[in-house]
Amino acid sequence: MTTFLRDERNRLGLTQAEASKAIGVGKTTFLRWEAGHPIPSDKLIALSDIGFDINYILKGSKSAPLPLVKTKSTALQTSHADLTAVPQYDLAASAGGGALVVAEHPIARFELSSRWLQQNNLHNKKLTVVPVRGDSMERTLFDGDLTLVSLIDDQTDAREGVCVLRFDDEIFVKRIQYDFKSKGYNITSDNSAYSGFFVDADDINAGRFSVLGRVERVLQRARKVD
Repeated sequence: MTTFLRDERNRLGLTQAEASKAIGVGKTTFLRWEAGHPIPSDKLIALSDIGFDINYILKGSKSAPLPLVKTKSTALQTSHADLTAVPQYDLAASAGGGALVVAEHPIARFELSSRWLQQNNLHNKKLTVVPVRGDSMERTLFDGDLTLVSLIDDQTDAREGVCVLRFDDEIFVKRIQYDFKSKGYNITSDNSAYSGFFVDADDINAGRFSVLGRVERVLQRARKVD
């Protein structure tokens, strides 16, 4: 992966500083990736968005050329013009012990009212559906709930609230509050049986921690709330 990532960066004519800034990570983190450290899945997507060939980075083989005219993906076509398709990935946001990201491609999709998305100021956001696993966010979120999550590219867009987080290779849904003095995050659970913890600036700068998205709504409750 080391040479492949560097090859793609050179193909695009980017310096390490330019590439790292474009996807919202520090230059040191990008250097670690080029040295062979694993690249988080959300950052692979970000690299793809700025032109990197992810298939080549991961496997060393070039992807098939894309058509010059962009067409709407069949997977995101809807049954009605007034609906918007939102994908679900094989990713579980654990409210307890964590869950690995096991796939990048959509496994399902939901068709939501475009008018409803506009009314809730969600129509211009990059949305996905994420299931919750575990009980540490009860009574806010329950095991099996399906949540509508707006993905973020800039960490400053999610300083507080209930968010989907990545720490190393684990995905969590927790309540966060950014500490401007220490430049870290206080991470808490809504279930008082679980202790909170603090993520410091060193872990963030090393690429170990990132906020993937904000929980906007619960689309489907796993069980009735008293």
